[in-house]
Amino acid sequence: MDSKSIKEKKYCNTCERDKNVTDFYVSGSKFDADGRFGVCKPCLKKNIDYSNMQTVKDALLQMNRPFIASIWESAIEEATLKRQDTFGLYIKTIQLKKFKDLTWNDSVLTEDTQEQGTNNQINISSEYDISELKDKYGYGYPDDEYILFENKYQQLKSSFQLLTTMHEEYFREFCVNKVKETLAKSSGDLKGAKEWAAMVKDVAEAGKLKPSQMSKADLSGGLDGFGQLARIVEENHEIMGLLPSFIEQPKDKVDVTLWCYINYVRDIKGLPSCEYKEIYDFYDKRKMDYESQMSDLNKDESGHG
Repeated sequence: MDSKSIKEKKYCNTCERDKNVTDFYVSGSKFDADGRFGVCKPCLKKNIDYSNMQTVKDALLQMNRPFIASIWESAIEEATLKRQDTFGLYIKTIQLKKFKDLTWNDSVLTEDTQEQGTNNQINISSEYDISELKDKYGYGYPDDEYILFENKYQQLKSSFQLLTTMHEEYFREFCVNKVKETLAKSSGDLKGAKEWAAMVKDVAEAGKLKPSQMSKADLSGGLDGFGQLARIVEENHEIMGLLPSFIEQPKDKVDVTLWCYINYVRDIKGLPSCEYKEIYDFYDKRKMDYESQMSDLNKDESGHG
C-alpha cells in the first residue's frame, strides 16, 4: 500500500474501523488535526435524533460548525423531496465557499435573527450564560466545552437521583469527565479517552451515581422493595390479569414443584394428572368466591351504617 492510500484512510473512534476519509465529515474542531471529524458519518448519524434538535446542535458544536436555522429548514425540505438524510444535506450546504469558514460561534439559532444579517449572528453565550457555567463546572475550560458540559448535564440528569448537594457535585464532575472522554475519542487520543473513562467510573462510584449503588438510606421516601411496589399499585389500581403464557405453563421452580405435588397426590388416589392450566382455573374460582364474599360483607356493613 503506497503513502497516498494510507492518507486516504481514517480510523473511526466509535466503530473502531479504518474507513475512507470521505466517510468522515469535514470538521473545524481543533481536536481534529486532520480536518475530519473523528467519528464516521454512519456512527455520527446514529446519535442524531431529529425529534430532539439538541442532538443536531451537539454534533455541530463538536465539529465546530455553525447551526443556521434557515439553512437547516431548507435542508429539511430538500431531504423530504429527495428522500435523503437531512443532516448530510445540511453539511453539504455549509461546506460551500461562503459558509466554509464559519464556526459554531457564527450560529444563527432562529430564522428571525437570520433576517437581521450576519452582523447580528448569535454567539454561543446568548443561549447560555458562560459565566454561570464556569461557576457551575469550574474554571479553565474553553467556552465551547462549557456548552457540552451543560448539554450532557441536562441530557442525563433525569437518569440519576440527585438527592443531596454531594450527588449534585459528583454528577457535575461526571458530566465534565464524560464530555472529555468523548472529545478525546473524537480526536483520536485513545490513551486520553481511557484515562477520562476511568475518571468517569471513579466519580460514579464515589458519588453513588449508579442506581445499583443507592442504599435504602439514599432512597428514603422512595420504593425500596417489590412488596412496597405491589402494595402501592394495589391501593391505586387493580392488578392486571396474568398473561396466558403464565397461566398455561409453569414459570419457575415453585410452580413446577406445586404442579408435581398435586399430580403426585392425584396419582396416589388413582386420578389422572392435571394440566397446569387447571391449577390456575382452581385459583380463579377461589378468587371469585372470595371477591363475592367480600362484596356481600361490604354491602352488609354499609347497610348497617
